[in-house]
Amino acid sequence: MYLGLTGNIAGGKSTAAKMFERLGCYTIDTDILSRRVMAKEGLAYPSVVDFFGVDVLDEEGNIDRAVLRKVVFNDDSARKRLEEIVHPAILKTESRLVGEIKGKDDKAIILTQAALCVETGAYTRFDGLIVVYCEPEEQLKRLMLRDNISKEDAEKIIRTQMPIDEKVKYADFIVDNSGTPEETEKDVKRVYDLIVLMKSAMRQKS
Repeated sequence: MYLGLTGNIAGGKSTAAKMFERLGCYTIDTDILSRRVMAKEGLAYPSVVDFFGVDVLDEEGNIDRAVLRKVVFNDDSARKRLEEIVHPAILKTESRLVGEIKGKDDKAIILTQAALCVETGAYTRFDGLIVVYCEPEEQLKRLMLRDNISKEDAEKIIRTQMPIDEKVKYADFIVDNSGTPEETEKDVKRVYDLIVLMKSAMRQKS
């Protein structure tokens, strides 16, 4: 089983992913892969530097992600170009990792954690999609606290993403992360059990 795991910023994707890991799932975090492909020896590094210039590099020649984030934050065309460079490199790396996992465990349940899974259309390549839901008011509160930013800045960041109420329309499974960690863990277990049933049904059909 190969599933996508998505949600919005400060909505609890990473929290849910760790809970699924404890249940025996393999997880791949595309944010970590993004860092890897933009590292000096990474697949995307030459193209990022070629397009954005040396101003996005730190003193040691590494891509400064904070600087790059500021460059693309208010420039849709720059953000789109960055995605065009980075996403194919992430996908290539992800495909290799999936192959490695399948090679050692043919019964694996693999979850790829990706923020823009719906927006980029990537969700269509999975066996199913898990969306981690968080009430917008709670999401705003968590983002302000996590990043130590103002309500205005948090709202601006949230507005750059597809509304969560729209994103859940694409979901095969929904994890509610609006409450306590214990409540979220219980919901993750509920979804995990459904995935196991779906996996069993797929095996019987094949």
